Amino acid sequence: MQRNLLRSAIWIFLVLAGSDNVSAQGIVGFVKYAFKAGQNLINNPLQSRPSGSNTLSEVIAASITPEGTTVSLWNPATLVFDTNSIVSNGSWSVDLILPPGTGALLLAPSSFLNTYVGTIVNHNGSLWADNPVVPPPVFTGPDGMYLLGDKFPIKNTGTNIFINILGRLPFTGEQVSSLTSTSTYLGHGMWDSIPTLGVAESAFFHIKSEPAPSLSILHKNNQVIVSWLPSVSDWTLQTNNNLATGIWGKYQGSIANRSVTNSLLTGELFYRLSYP
Repeated sequence: MQRNLLRSAIWIFLVLAGSDNVSAQGIVGFVKYAFKAGQNLINNPLQSRPSGSNTLSEVIAASITPEGTTVSLWNPATLVFDTNSIVSNGSWSVDLILPPGTGALLLAPSSFLNTYVGTIVNHNGSLWADNPVVPPPVFTGPDGMYLLGDKFPIKNTGTNIFINILGRLPFTGEQVSSLTSTSTYLGHGMWDSIPTLGVAESAFFHIKSEPAPSLSILHKNNQVIVSWLPSVSDWTLQTNNNLATGIWGKYQGSIANRSVTNSLLTGELFYRLSYP
């Protein structure tokens, strides 16, 4: 289950705020994460406590952070890290805001261990109340490169990275990049290399729009053949016999090689491809 949060170099302990007020106060979590010397793509895995402001000083205390450590925020519009904070004389130069899900680059002169303390939130940022995790809304931003992490503290693998962070399956050709590797989605649930994103980590998402595929309809030998390109992945064929109702349902017949064949029927039947 998703509460299996034990990970290498990461431990999380859940403390119930009381059965009568869980919905008001949420569930408190502790996540220990070991930053390595050099570059780290980070993500705040909890809504900070006690204030909930998610300021850098509350998320990663300067008192335990090596002098000279920097944290930089990614700007998807300019594709550069352009907002920076550095530990100087035991404090952060700029108290950046790092809400759960916001990725950042941490550059440390030496390794150190940080303990995140805060309230556990769902994938969509609402308070988690020890019930099924609420998914995020579907990402509606423009195409580009975004540095993101999961708001809920769980390790993600493969297509779950997109589902739990962007609220949808990846489109063919979209990518997830760490500091050392890039995974490209090939469609049909396949990757050239399966990506993994740990708790308290972020990754670059190479987001692109997938144009709606077209259907081809052919009348042959008193039959109707509906087909679409083999390159189209993860779309569902739907039908509707009355466009005025707006009610579409999943096609119930057999599909072979992105093609369906039906005998001519009396009346009307409309087809479309729908993305989950």
